[in-house]
Amino acid sequence: MRMPECLQTGEKPSIEGGKKEHFYRSIKSQNAAIAIKKMGNEIVMKTAIKRRNFIKAGASLAAFGLLGDFANQAMAKSVEGGTLKIGTSNELNYNMLCFAMTGGPYDYVYSWPIYESLFKPNANGTIDPWLAESVESDAKALTYTIHIRRGVTFSDGSVLNATVVKWNLDHYLKVGAKRVALLGSITSVDVLDDYTVRLVLSKWSSFIPAALSRECGYMFSQQHYEKYGDDYCQQHPVGTGPFVLKEWVRDVSKSFVRNEHYWGGKVLLEAVQYTIYNDSLVGQAALMSDEIDVMIGLGLNGVKTLAANGFDAPIEPLQDHASLLVFNSLNTSNDDPMGNLLVRQAISHAINRKSIIEAAFLGYADIASQFGIGSHFVNKDIVGYDYNVAKAKELLAKAGFPQGFSTKIQAAASDTNKIVLQIMQADLAKVGIQAKIELLTGAASNKAETGWGSGMWYHTSSVYVDVAMQMSSMFPKGLTGGVLGLTTMLRPDDVSDALVRAVSSTSDAESVKAVGEANKMMIDTYALYVPIAQYSTIYVLSKRVKASGIGATFFSVASLSTAYLDT
Repeated sequence: MRMPECLQTGEKPSIEGGKKEHFYRSIKSQNAAIAIKKMGNEIVMKTAIKRRNFIKAGASLAAFGLLGDFANQAMAKSVEGGTLKIGTSNELNYNMLCFAMTGGPYDYVYSWPIYESLFKPNANGTIDPWLAESVESDAKALTYTIHIRRGVTFSDGSVLNATVVKWNLDHYLKVGAKRVALLGSITSVDVLDDYTVRLVLSKWSSFIPAALSRECGYMFSQQHYEKYGDDYCQQHPVGTGPFVLKEWVRDVSKSFVRNEHYWGGKVLLEAVQYTIYNDSLVGQAALMSDEIDVMIGLGLNGVKTLAANGFDAPIEPLQDHASLLVFNSLNTSNDDPMGNLLVRQAISHAINRKSIIEAAFLGYADIASQFGIGSHFVNKDIVGYDYNVAKAKELLAKAGFPQGFSTKIQAAASDTNKIVLQIMQADLAKVGIQAKIELLTGAASNKAETGWGSGMWYHTSSVYVDVAMQMSSMFPKGLTGGVLGLTTMLRPDDVSDALVRAVSSTSDAESVKAVGEANKMMIDTYALYVPIAQYSTIYVLSKRVKASGIGATFFSVASLSTAYLDT
């Protein structure tokens, strides 16, 4: 079996080169972005004229009965080959080794070409087998039995079997970023035969299959890891996916080439290229000028503009993100007003969430009533906090802050987050709270998410299909690693107990009830966070991108093996 050249020789794919080419490409996009700023609708008009000319030419062909043949020839040429060019706004949080991934949105975006998990989400909000063929659960025996799909191979030619699955899961249970939060109940992984493993639990966890449909369930080549070691594999991943990493220029680009021996059948594209655009306007211009085919991470104004000009902006059937304003409720220094329940309740009343949805999300979101997505886990008994300036002032006075105080709101830097924080800042000023805004990038943002010190953190969280799983990985006591507010957020015993029941229940109804209880306590009883919005990831695609699965189901999955460019 022929492997990519870099894997045959043991040579590292380059992660240094390419900066000069990217410089010229960036200059071209920046010039286009400047043109957009200067000419506004004129660019749209010119684009429309070009399209009209194309349509006019098509009409002429149709008149002579040639359009069908022309289209068929074009399809024959375009279905196989070509490079899918994807623009993004961010680099990976950590590295390309799946055991280090934390489930951030860009972990998944960059994993589309190379990684596949044991299970995957579907449009109904449940999961389907992927590298697994089926699963059997036995709550009384505390076991899951997973049957592995036969015929699956890694891009280095090694075979996925029960031994390799056991190695992957054992390794994740030792070093994985979410090993305690998501897989902490697993005590052993036993090989039953060549293609069957059994997971033995210390206590029942209803969401193990859902956990294995995310990065916890990605499969990495044991052969490759044992040959090259952890440090090398951080930059040179080998999965079962349809593409192989060729080159990585940190903070600039990643390129992947076709896995010629992909187990799932013939891969149509020759390559997939990711380019990072730190300026969303430059990314928008790159898409409009056909430098890229897909853009991820555009501001919503850009999404709206491009959608109005013929680009696809699919909204996933499953909302996959929630945003919330989280307080330093733990207040370990004992000098932060956020440690006062009345203050947290006052701020909850002071925030005008409707204005945030309209101005920051441009209507592409719903006001959230609690943590989670969809309707399955919703607790309608949550009272929450309406927008009420007078009530907010009254609560502040009771808390001993009749004149307000100074604080700060931090968040990861993005166009939308900036607008959200500006609205919050103005809302808080109306009740006497002067809030300084701090937008953070890179490592500073990752560090602040786990402990932002004083004040508040505006958190945008990807939310997985199983809300019980998500909440149990974020809010109870005893968590470690990259956890929201690990050193700043209060974790009451009764909330933790409810979340334990949510994941240990043997019925869906019990799990839903426990999640609802936890959410109600976190909002109504303790005011630990203000639920702001829930929304879907929006990708913008050129019309020529076909069958990619991007934006079709859920943000963690795409189907790049079937993708093609219809040029």
